[in-house]
Amino acid sequence: MTSCQKSIAILCVSLLGFGCQERQNTTQVSEPERTLLADEVVVSTGRIRGFSDADGLHQFHGIPYAAPPVGDLRWAPPVAAVSWEGVRDASAAGPACMQPQGQGGSFYGRSGFAMDEDCLTLNVWSRAASLEEKLPVMVWVHGGALVTGAGSDYPGHTLTKKGVVLVTINYRLGRFGFHAHPELSAESALGVSGNQGLRDQILALEWVQDNISSFGGDPENVTIFGESAGSLSMSLLQASPLAAGLFHRVIGQSGGAFQPMWFRDQETTYSGSAEALGVEFGQALAGAGDASLAAQRAVSQTQVLEVFTANPSFANYDSLAIVDGDVIPDEVAVIFAEGRQADVPVLVGSNANEGTTFLPFFTPLFGEGIAGFRAYAAATLPEVKDQIEQYYSSDSDAQAEAAWADMFGDVVFAYPMRTWARSMENVRSEAYLYWFTWAPPVENSEQYGAFHAGEIGYIFGDLELFGAKPVTADVELADLMASIWAQFARTGNPNGPGLPQWPEYSADTEAYMELGVETGSKAELRIGKMDLVQAAWQQRRSAAVSVDGGQ
Repeated sequence: MTSCQKSIAILCVSLLGFGCQERQNTTQVSEPERTLLADEVVVSTGRIRGFSDADGLHQFHGIPYAAPPVGDLRWAPPVAAVSWEGVRDASAAGPACMQPQGQGGSFYGRSGFAMDEDCLTLNVWSRAASLEEKLPVMVWVHGGALVTGAGSDYPGHTLTKKGVVLVTINYRLGRFGFHAHPELSAESALGVSGNQGLRDQILALEWVQDNISSFGGDPENVTIFGESAGSLSMSLLQASPLAAGLFHRVIGQSGGAFQPMWFRDQETTYSGSAEALGVEFGQALAGAGDASLAAQRAVSQTQVLEVFTANPSFANYDSLAIVDGDVIPDEVAVIFAEGRQADVPVLVGSNANEGTTFLPFFTPLFGEGIAGFRAYAAATLPEVKDQIEQYYSSDSDAQAEAAWADMFGDVVFAYPMRTWARSMENVRSEAYLYWFTWAPPVENSEQYGAFHAGEIGYIFGDLELFGAKPVTADVELADLMASIWAQFARTGNPNGPGLPQWPEYSADTEAYMELGVETGSKAELRIGKMDLVQAAWQQRRSAAVSVDGGQ
């Protein structure tokens, strides 16, 4: 994503007093002074200096919210940042967390950016004129399969014009951020490990609670939102008792952890244990040498990344965020089904053509055309493989390719988002479900349609994302979507003046909002295919329970 050019404005801290005009037989009274938001701000760890532009946007980048997770803190739960002396420069973003560069192929991949293990920073964008404005706060958690990405990739120019304060964060990725290991569990008073990246996100939310009022934001009105792995993180945070009370609304875009999950120390019929995979990773780090945790912590960050990248099993998406017994005490689907999630309004959804950009990754593994799709389908939903053709016809290669894209999108995105919305009936707060159908004007737009992450540019106003060439209709849709997201952040409801009427979701009505080609309220999104995925996952969980004796 394109970054914004930055310029440093002259530091100006001033106070503005308001008084009443003196009148006969009255005493002159002054209203409380208001402290203007300026380029120098005090946070819990010291003073920082950002910058402002001529448009009234204040920016503060690279603010540490945690101590560097290096040395003995590698793979440990994050600890708060250490205070500094003087004024810290906050005019430029910090490095991205360690990650494989170029990951994601020609469509999603990027390279040439700075990265480091010392990366736990965040960025704040605000147009608040004074600290007393108490604007709603939106905290963005980036996607990237829990392996790539950075908070600084997402600009705040558009959303802040809608009256919110935007925070974007970094969190540990890949095996730096999701490493369960018996020795790590032994270090914990609770005997747990893994999910370090989720703990980072929670600590960042604690920082927001402690500091966002210094930027004109309201710590009592915080919306967390994210896309793909960032949206998966939203469902995990809503399920986590450790994040309770740190946010008040949730927006999830194309990702939710409602699949049968990996467990820290238990094997299932569909997965090994996360600790066993951690031991395997530690041995790969050691080679023929010492595989102890102390030795693993002494390995360079470059070597950790190289070993992680060399073996696809170490980057298995489902093995990263796990049921660890603390951050995530049970499967997310179980927590939501039992009504134990944070009882806050949610706005969730996915895109109509999520799978189109992923097909090049699958054909080397499964083959092409009809045979390739059928191999993929049997591996993805083996429990219902005899019913797949009924919903995903593959009588020709072209038909098989379309079915492949649809099935991938349904299993990984559409079904989890529908489950998320449906599970909110177990608490009091409302859920709103969307379906994004707009094809961004990228090269080969007809082939990709409303592809995975295609909505991001419309929410952040970055309409040239992925090389798109926007026209007036794109600008209008972007304004609408940013307005809806901000309205939800303000009130917990996407409805408001000038916005389309959006009914809340219920299992009875299956109502959702189409955003894009024919924006408006619809119902019963892909019902048969949703039921197929549900049947497969129910059988998978039942098999795991019967084998493990009641897991």
